[in-house]
Amino acid sequence: MKINEQQSGAYRAPLAGPPTSVFGKLLTIAAGVLILVVAFMFSILALGVVLVVGVLIFAYLKWKTRHLPQELRNLHQRMQEQAGRQGGYQPPPESGRVIEGEVISDAEYQASTAPEQASHDGQGRAARRPSTPYTPDQP
Repeated sequence: MKINEQQSGAYRAPLAGPPTSVFGKLLTIAAGVLILVVAFMFSILALGVVLVVGVLIFAYLKWKTRHLPQELRNLHQRMQEQAGRQGGYQPPPESGRVIEGEVISDAEYQASTAPEQASHDGQGRAARRPSTPYTPDQP
């Protein structure tokens, strides 16, 4: 059996080879561009549908949870009142500073940072003044 007979029989490719004429090449380019434009249109349509559905879901969830912030504020306020009645929770003073979870009033802060002329320990620090960790730029 010859090669030409195999190609014309059951082994023949379903699509023909590339076009050789100018008209065939132009037709192929036009078909490719048309396929790309249609695919782009469907992708834009799909993106629009996804965005609209996403906005609708967001609006629905926002509507269903619209009372949640007020309820959380009320719950927080009730918990503070209950802790205040039990004597456990004391809200920080308005004029204080919060440093690493500790509340220090302005008077305490200025008193602890003011240099004291009283007794000093062996390292030259005031006795009641808190020590700071050593850093290389300190003498």
